[in-house]
Amino acid sequence: MSRPLIRILAVLAVLACTVFLVSDSVPLAGAESLEFPEFSTPALNTANVEPLEMCEIAPYAPNAASYLEGNAGYLDDTISVEIKTMEAYNTKVFLTSITIADPTQLRTAPAKASSFDNGKTSKTTANADIIAKRARAVLAINGDYFADRKEGVIVRNGNMIRSADFSVFDALIIDTDGDFHILKTPTEQEFQNYVREKGITVMHSFSFGPGLIINGERQTEYNAGTMGGNNKRAQRQAICQTGPLSYLCVTTHGPEQKPSKGMTLVEFGDFLEQLGVQNAYNLDGGSSTWLVLNNQKINHKSKRGVMDIIYFATASGMEE
Repeated sequence: MSRPLIRILAVLAVLACTVFLVSDSVPLAGAESLEFPEFSTPALNTANVEPLEMCEIAPYAPNAASYLEGNAGYLDDTISVEIKTMEAYNTKVFLTSITIADPTQLRTAPAKASSFDNGKTSKTTANADIIAKRARAVLAINGDYFADRKEGVIVRNGNMIRSADFSVFDALIIDTDGDFHILKTPTEQEFQNYVREKGITVMHSFSFGPGLIINGERQTEYNAGTMGGNNKRAQRQAICQTGPLSYLCVTTHGPEQKPSKGMTLVEFGDFLEQLGVQNAYNLDGGSSTWLVLNNQKINHKSKRGVMDIIYFATASGMEE
């Protein structure tokens, strides 16, 4: 074999190996290119806001004049809500950016009135828009349906509801600074150890998941507790933290809302990674997926009762 031919074969071999060494982060040819909407940067009155009393009903009702036209959001001097839509993976997606002036504006409420305040678990369900109206929510999404299961350390509005191992579920902790902490399938003791070592106080904790983005890192191994499986196309709901007192709720359509196809968990995780969020936690989805603004469900028309909501309240207004 001639030397020129040997050199050509050697070059071809190197090129062939290079193909297999390309990083997984490099987009493949034909991959979906996503263009994300831009959100404004609100200037809130963070200096003069008094923390709200933590209970299921917010002390101040939203100001009707502060809602933006066309279900675009809400704005006053203590909270900004901006809602935009886009298409991804042949699915309609609602992106809801929320900024609050104080951590106590991120709250939870149960379907059965006063059950969180009394530290009890109730399997009562109600439409999320009804719960949101009672709670005086500016914006609300569905929670984790924890009352239908026995796993996890559950804290709502600072009240301990239950303390147990998470088994196959991931934990989301929201501390008194409004910061997110996601733990993968912790035991009860691991949860308590983490809280003690970090020196944080738990305001809310959830048992569901999986955690899709943890401290900026995309997660690729999902726990066995994933509702509906990893590969099923479905309506999805995630709550994310983007910065101090800044959050993003990501709500998708599913196969029920044609022509949307819905997302698998892998696709949902990929989508959230491209958004650049710090932490992203998957919540109950499917027919339990709710996005409520001004006491109206805006993601689609069908309604299914839920056991709890996560909501955001104003800290500005006249106490009723």
